[in-house]
Amino acid sequence: MHWLELFGLALVGLSHGAYVWPSEHDFLEDIMYLQSGYIHFGFIDGVSPCSFGTNIEGRQNAAEWVRTAYHDMATHDAAAGTGGLDASIMFELDRAENPGSAFNNTFGFLSNFYTSRSGAADLIALATIIATGACGGPSIPFRPGRIDATEAGPPGVPEPQQDIDMHTQMFAKAGFNVSDMISMVACGHTLGGVHGEDFPEITGNATVGHVSRFEGNNGTSFSKFDNVVVTQYLEDSSENPLVVGTNDTTNSDKRVFGADGNQTMNELADGSVFQAKCADIFTRMINTVPADVTLGDPIEAIDIKPYITLMALNSEGKIDFQGRVRVRVTSSTGRNYNDLGMNLTYIDRNGVRSSDVITTTRGTFQGGLSAGLFGEAFAWFEFATVLNPESGISSFDVQLKTISTGESTTYDNLGHGFPVQDKILYQQSQSCVNITDNDGTATITVSAAVRLENVNNTVALDLVHSIARQGVFLDALQAETTLLEQTDQTLGDYAIFSTQVPVRMDGSRTTFDLVLGTDEEEVRIMGQNANLIVGTTCQAL
Repeated sequence: MHWLELFGLALVGLSHGAYVWPSEHDFLEDIMYLQSGYIHFGFIDGVSPCSFGTNIEGRQNAAEWVRTAYHDMATHDAAAGTGGLDASIMFELDRAENPGSAFNNTFGFLSNFYTSRSGAADLIALATIIATGACGGPSIPFRPGRIDATEAGPPGVPEPQQDIDMHTQMFAKAGFNVSDMISMVACGHTLGGVHGEDFPEITGNATVGHVSRFEGNNGTSFSKFDNVVVTQYLEDSSENPLVVGTNDTTNSDKRVFGADGNQTMNELADGSVFQAKCADIFTRMINTVPADVTLGDPIEAIDIKPYITLMALNSEGKIDFQGRVRVRVTSSTGRNYNDLGMNLTYIDRNGVRSSDVITTTRGTFQGGLSAGLFGEAFAWFEFATVLNPESGISSFDVQLKTISTGESTTYDNLGHGFPVQDKILYQQSQSCVNITDNDGTATITVSAAVRLENVNNTVALDLVHSIARQGVFLDALQAETTLLEQTDQTLGDYAIFSTQVPVRMDGSRTTFDLVLGTDEEEVRIMGQNANLIVGTTCQAL
């Protein structure tokens, strides 16, 4: 089941602080934890196995992802509070300090996940975490909230031919001391190597696809997150081209590793110390951001998480309500998926708890299970029901039952209930697309059903366009607001609104929100994917 099918309806405002559904970071949590099974995003596929390089000779995606994060962060100015992990690297690829195809290769993969809810800088950070984990490295927390740069930053990535004083100064400018510098280079160079086509003066071989591995070209240690690059250096058996290269001017790793008389390298010779120090230095690396950026709390796997896949008016004037609920069944939870059942109870629009119970069925595709990062596992339950539009719905609770014992536990979203609303409904079946050009340009018609008591309020489409940028792999994301107009269609308690807008149908990046402005509050249906509008003719109710 492809991840695009997971795009659901986030129907109310966003949560902050302790997790309350929905959250502005739900999509990033999905990307991070849903790696295989019933519904998966497959982010880890790009670095699984760790040696994988998209079947291109010499390439190792995991090493390239880490390198991209480092080169993006390295120009941080701690005193000025500028630069850091902000994706400015995508505007800086013409610089001598950023040679090779590693960066665009990385952005090419990340483009599959790049949306207004998952920016490039956050994806670079997440790529470092997933690459490290996929290669047997330590667990690194992911704090979201980075802001993408819109232009190049100043230069300043260390280069192999620079002396140790220059390297020490450049790391210090970015906020890292000598021991930090040694750890960052050693941890970064446990993977990958030097490409001959980019650095023939170092490898002595300019052949496309030739790589001189940091941990030697014999064996597979280069595809394991281990400390062999350290132990080989200390044992004087290193094959690292930046340690034993014929041109000592470019032996930058040798100078860096010995910058404190091998004190840090001797510490890193202990495998457990190496893993711990790498976790610390990589965490600090990806969390180095401009001073005006505040990162959120680390994203953790959500215990109970709903996905509303359909909430729309049907031809009988009733509300089709469908979706899934994801339940964490990692061993530490004590839950046995084969012994679980689930029902949903709900409160109507008037605040009255309905006597109706929404039953669920366990997912069947891939056993109804998804697997995630760091050993996480999730079970899926599906539901589909029809709601009475006169009473509607305002929230629901999840009742999780142990079948063998009859024991039941109710989850109420930290006392909030899982909120939904029926003042405005997205009518995907009454929406359609007209492809107008071979380049993917299209006009979409977006329709919404609005309760009659709200028809005098503003109904708007907040669309995020994907705009191509010359010379930059990732498009710009540009927001635009268009008002919907009431049509002559009404059905039961609802009137139909509609608008047309030109878009680029490009991957998952063109998204939109539907917004109803009321006297009490703004009601927003968030994060709809324009590419899920597939019909060329808008259906009538």
